[in-house]
Parts: sequence; structure tokens; C-alpha cells
Amino acid sequence: MKITVQVQVDAVPTKDETAERFSEVFVLERDQLTDASVGLSLTEAHTLLSSIQEAVVSAQVTAAVVERSCCARCGRSHRHKDTRTITIRTLFGTLHLDSPRFIACPCQADDAQERATFSPLAVILAQRSTPELVYLQARFAAVMSFDLAGRLLGEVLPLGRVLHGSAVRDQVTAVARRLEGELGPEQYMFAEGCQRDWEQLPRPDLPLTVGLDGGYVHSSAQTSRRDGWFEVIAGKSMPTDGPAKCFAFVQKIDSKPKRRLFEVLRGQGMQANQSVVFLTDGGEDIRDLPLYLNPHIGNHRNQDLLNDPLRAISAA
Repeated sequence: MKITVQVQVDAVPTKDETAERFSEVFVLERDQLTDASVGLSLTEAHTLLSSIQEAVVSAQVTAAVVERSCCARCGRSHRHKDTRTITIRTLFGTLHLDSPRFIACPCQADDAQERATFSPLAVILAQRSTPELVYLQARFAAVMSFDLAGRLLGEVLPLGRVLHGSAVRDQVTAVARRLEGELGPEQYMFAEGCQRDWEQLPRPDLPLTVGLDGGYVHSSAQTSRRDGWFEVIAGKSMPTDGPAKCFAFVQKIDSKPKRRLFEVLRGQGMQANQSVVFLTDGGEDIRDLPLYLNPHIGNHRNQDLLNDPLRAISAA
């Protein structure tokens, strides 16, 4: 039995090409049905996905270049200067795309010397990595080492290249810096509005329960008892319905601890009229962290959760 997979692209017709294009992307041959031959193997799935990805991206790139090959102001065709290659990393292959460079139209510059070249693909695909690939690298690296995350992703997905641990680390660092940049400014008080405003809000869910604690981490290469120690504050927000969410930050290094905690709670649907209970046996700095995050934060319990957990929970 022979199975052939084709991709049909219905695009806007051009001078050189028709609207419909067919390309054969995968051919599979099977004889008898066995446990090993049923369906697609991992290698065959990699080949199929890579081939489809290449056909889809090729059609997208062609359409994007044609659309931007003429001046948007006067309609004149841009002069072609040269063609370079850009590399795009996706979940289903690493693609090397021809990226033509055009000379800007004279109508967009008063002086001919000011006219510059531009590459439509370089502008559109500025990140060079698809968001899904970036997400999976960060997601896997959050639960395992960078090297293991790279090897596992390379085994289950047709990345088209070896994903080294250093590349995963660099990508995760870039994501972390972007998220830090999107985090709002630190504030002493996040509770806003008045009692009248809070009473007009929808009826809130049951109270959120948040556990907070701190611990010390030290360097494995420390030269003295005080060398390399730093305090980590970790917590877990547990709504009555829905999944819990963990968070952590380094004390005295993180400049936005209250903002970070507030965004975690707000991400779980915290309302200004909703009660929030904090459980902690940490020091004064940890006990002061939840202050003024919400108008209905009760006195957080300074109980020893390890020695007497039942009393702490019942007190909440």
C-alpha cells in the first residue's frame, strides 16, 4: 500500500504562477499490518511535519514578498538589490529562507542619497524563533535542566538542529527579561477604591489561601560560612476552585516583590471584595509582604505550620 500526502495552496495568482499549486510532501509505503507498522513512526511523523511546515512557510513567504514588492504610496515596483538568507527556527524544522532586499522607492525620500534598502522578511520575522518554540523551551526548562530540556525537545519534535542547553538557557533568559519588563512598577499599596466601589463588584469566590515561607540557599563553592548565602521567598496561592500557582523571588535582589505577588493573585481572579488568607511562619519581612495588597486581607497567621498545621488551618 502506498500513501501520498500532497499540499494544495490556493493563493492570489501572479504573473508567473497560477492560483493553485500542488506539492508532494510525503510518501509512505506499508505492507502487512503489525504492531510496529500501524500508523506513523516517530521518524515518519518528523518527516511529514517538517515537509508540511516547509511547504506552508514557503507559500507564506512568497505571498508576503509579493505583497511588499511594490511601493504602498505610488504603486511602483521596488528595485531588487540582492537576496540573502535568514534562518527561522520553528517547532517543526529549522528553515533557511531566501530574503530579497529592495531599494526604497524614490517617492519616500527627498534626497536619493537617503534611500535605503529593506528586507520585508527580516522585518516581519524579526524574532527568528516562533512563539510556540520559545514557550516550550521555557516550559520544559522550568521543570528540568537546560540540557535535558534541549535533548527532550529534540527527540519528540523535528527541530532540524541540535538544541544545546546553552541555547535553551539564552532563550529562557530572554523570556524572563521580557516578562520582567512587562511587570508593572512596585507600589506600597495596591488596594484601590472605596467601600462603595467594592460593594458594586460581583459576588466574589471563596477566600484565596496563600502560603508564604523563606529559606536560605548557599553556593556549593563557598569559602566561609557567610559566603554565597541568599534568602529565597517562596509561596503557593491556592484558590478554592482551580489550580494552585507557585511563585518565588530572591529577597533583597528582587525590586518588585509586592507587585509580583499582586500579579499572581490577580491572575487567579482576586477581586477587591474577596478575602485572602495568608499562612506563614516566616520573619517580619515575609509577614509584611501581603500588607495593602487587598482591602480584605485578614491578619495573616503567624503560626508554625510545620509543628501545628491543623491549628493554623482552622485559624484561617
